[in-house]
Amino acid sequence: MKRLWLILPLLFLTHFVFGQDTLDTSANRTLSQMVKQEKFEGLIEIETKDGNIFLGTLLEETEDNYKIKTNDGIEINVPKSLVKKFEGIQTTEVSGEVWRADPNKSMYLFAPSAFPIENHKVYCRDFCLFFPSYNRGFGNNLSLQFGAFVFPGMDFSNLPIIISGKFSSPQVGLVRTAAGMMYVSVPFEEDSFGAGIAFGTTTLGNRFTHFSASLGWGFFLVENEWEFADEPMLVLASNIRVSNSLAIVAEYWKVPNVDALDLPLMVSARFIGRKLAIDVGIFLFKDMEGVPPPLLNFTYHM
Repeated sequence: MKRLWLILPLLFLTHFVFGQDTLDTSANRTLSQMVKQEKFEGLIEIETKDGNIFLGTLLEETEDNYKIKTNDGIEINVPKSLVKKFEGIQTTEVSGEVWRADPNKSMYLFAPSAFPIENHKVYCRDFCLFFPSYNRGFGNNLSLQFGAFVFPGMDFSNLPIIISGKFSSPQVGLVRTAAGMMYVSVPFEEDSFGAGIAFGTTTLGNRFTHFSASLGWGFFLVENEWEFADEPMLVLASNIRVSNSLAIVAEYWKVPNVDALDLPLMVSARFIGRKLAIDVGIFLFKDMEGVPPPLLNFTYHM
């Protein structure tokens, strides 16, 4: 268990050691090389050292400048010496307004989609305030998550640790599939308990609006013996984009041996910013009385 805690500082070290090629205008790759190598067809975002952000289409790259054209038709020359970082942004145009692709497309409220976290992308997430996690993408197919359940009053050495991984296949049309596993280790002074889910996910849609269905098989470690669930659980989730800064996200888990109507439906409004996303929602139960339990998530893209 103590070794698991050593992972956390190492995660942030990997962010700074391996994540720099997507954050810096490295001399090893220019903006035009990025567009050509990745066959990128979206917009280019350039952030300068003084904090200005330019979004547009790359027209020309010279030895000293990037020339871009904004959506308003304005051509701008950005000196390379002032550029802090650049990256490609997936966008779509709706009624004359440019929408950014949702950077949180790899997750719904708790369940995963089949979309991966892009290569070297990193985000920190807090689910319902008690589950902070560090999430990172490798090679545009592999996504890893490390986190813990942090409950008030719980001894630090007894915190449940979560490790999960997901491998996403290439997208074919509007369909993408993924397979992965999540494991939760719960240490105690006298004994320990572990539980996990091996899952497969199919997602239909694009980076803006998508729907997913997942089947997961539970497994448990009790007194050093493994036990496996007899039936799978079913997870249904959706993300419907309604504007550049707002999406409606819903999620439902059907657990074996529990009546479907006794399980909650999670519904949330997702407010999407350039780096920060906030989910504000509720848990809906059958025959519920009073105020529904709230749901609050934060996601920060590093």
